[in-house]
Amino acid sequence: MTAHTPNRLESHWEKLKPLIQKEWSALNEADLDYADKRFDVLVHLIRERCGGRTEIIQEAAIREKINQFLRILES
Repeated sequence: MTAHTPNRLESHWEKLKPLIQKEWSALNEADLDYADKRFDVLVHLIRERCGGRTEIIQEAAIREKINQFLRILES
C-alpha cells in the first residue's frame, strides 16, 4: 500500500481555513469540516453560500482566490 501524498490544499488546510473564513464569512466551521480539504466541494460551498455573479465567472474567481492564498502560504 502506498502512502497518500497530500495536494496543495491538504498541505495548507489548517492555515488556509482562517483565510477562507475571512474572505467568505458566510462559511462556518461546519462548512469547512464538510469540505474536508476537497477543493471542488469547497468551491461549491462558497458558490452556494455566497451567491453572486454567474456560476462560471464566480467559480473561476473563487478558484483563483484560493490559489492566490496557496501561493502566499507557499512563498
